[in-house]
Amino acid sequence: MNELLNLFLTLLKTQQNAPPFEVCSSFDAVPISSKSKKLFVVISPESMKLSQPFSNPSGHISPFTADFRFYLLAPMTTPAEQLLQFFYSVLVPALHDNNCFLYEMQSDPPKTDYKLQKLVYSAVFRIKGLWLPDSQEDDS
Repeated sequence: MNELLNLFLTLLKTQQNAPPFEVCSSFDAVPISSKSKKLFVVISPESMKLSQPFSNPSGHISPFTADFRFYLLAPMTTPAEQLLQFFYSVLVPALHDNNCFLYEMQSDPPKTDYKLQKLVYSAVFRIKGLWLPDSQEDDS
């Protein structure tokens, strides 16, 4: 799960031709009040399911399904259309174009979070793939 989280963080932090935005994980200890006053993305792992492993010459392989919630936060004065435009023109293509095995996406409508003083749009991405443990882990 950490490998996928780090992959997403790296993919989004290295976006070319995108408006400036910050990216962090939900485990980031920096308070939201210290975050960018503009757009920022928070990636939160939600669940992971490993299926029955099978063997091949490389070792044991486990099919997996993982859910990650991506939050896009912006100033409350940001038009919802602008938030959606950014989400679907920058974030979704970045994940899709980098072979992240997006299987399914479910989004919520944009909401105003008065406690955070932010407009928030979030979506859960379901990723499917194969997990091959490192040989070093097998030797432990």
